[in-house]
Amino acid sequence: MPPKAAGKKAGGKTAGKNDKGGKSGAGKKEGAKAKKKKWSKGKVREKLNNMVMWDKATKDKLYADVPKYKVITTSVISDRLKVNGSMAREALRALVEEGLITAVNVTNTCKVYTRAIHAE
Repeated sequence: MPPKAAGKKAGGKTAGKNDKGGKSGAGKKEGAKAKKKKWSKGKVREKLNNMVMWDKATKDKLYADVPKYKVITTSVISDRLKVNGSMAREALRALVEEGLITAVNVTNTCKVYTRAIHAE
């Protein structure tokens, strides 16, 4: 089989310099006239509006409900009582001092507590 002639396509058409796929460029937008890609804004988390000071209702809820939780951590208190992290850590220290919760695993980064079981 002899080699194909240069400049010929499979369909027998000649490939021109500016010919793209055999279609005319009149119907397409090219170059600077083309629309730019629209980027999404991304997902936006809603801002948490946690309390920074104890009020009477929250403190009552702390002493009533938290000692009944099975797993107690800083994030659990922060999430359920809607208080910030430093208040949750302070609450953990107070509950341990009063003997309402007991430590399961205490490290520098993660403190895990559980309800205190009193022998009667």
